[in-house]
Amino acid sequence: MDELLRERDVLNKNMLKAVNATQKQIDLVKLHEQAKRNLEEEIQNYREEAQKQRKIIFQLEKERDRYINEASDLTQKTDSVGKRWPLTVGKQC
Repeated sequence: MDELLRERDVLNKNMLKAVNATQKQIDLVKLHEQAKRNLEEEIQNYREEAQKQRKIIFQLEKERDRYINEASDLTQKTDSVGKRWPLTVGKQC
């Protein structure tokens, strides 16, 4: 009878160890799942930020091209006026 009680106590002790180990694993899994969700959210935020930056870059490139074209047009106009200017001055005199 004493031997059965000892065996029962050993089995209960082993069961408690197994339950504790299982709970630790469950807690670790929950922790890893939360970390995974956090990382996925962070990745999504980076993707969204990268998309915003791509749009800004595109707009800046369009603005740059517009200014280049505007400067080119103004340069052509000033060159044209510069070529005519001495002739215009001579006619007025």
